[in-house]
Amino acid sequence: MNTETFSPTVDRPLSRADVDKLLQEVESTDKLDLSHRNMRGIDLSELDLKQANLDGANLMAANLSETNLSKATLVGTNLCGANLVAANFSEANLSEADLIGANLILAKLGRSDLSGANLSRALLLMANLSGTILKKANLSGAYMSRANLIGAVLDNAILSGAILRDAYVSEVEKSILFDRGVIDLEKVRIAAP
Repeated sequence: MNTETFSPTVDRPLSRADVDKLLQEVESTDKLDLSHRNMRGIDLSELDLKQANLDGANLMAANLSETNLSKATLVGTNLCGANLVAANFSEANLSEADLIGANLILAKLGRSDLSGANLSRALLLMANLSGTILKKANLSGAYMSRANLIGAVLDNAILSGAILRDAYVSEVEKSILFDRGVIDLEKVRIAAP
């Protein structure tokens, strides 16, 4: 980021116009650095931010619906209450991110890293979590009905009160989920090998 041409006040969250200006200053989105920036409540819907750096950013209550964040890095990012409907986080790094109460309906999280992320009370209806790393993630109270969890790594994940009705899992994953406080575990769909 070129601080000579762009220097918003520290107190003021970035606006979409600010982000658009920063996008124009970089040759490609993988060079975009929005790490540790205050973007609370920003509307970045439908933008292409593939491979961008948003580590530690404040995106609380932001609108990122249908935004392409594939292969982006969002380590420790605050996405509490964010609108992430149909956002693409494929292969993104969201480890230690805070997604409490985030709306992730139809979100693409396949092969992403959500290790240690807080997804408590997140809405993951029909989300694609196939191959996602959820080690030590907090999924307590998360609504994951009809989500694809095939191949997800759930080692030491907190699942008490998580709702998995009609979620897709393998037979092995179902046995791993047994006795972990999951609601409607008997109503998950077993995917054929």
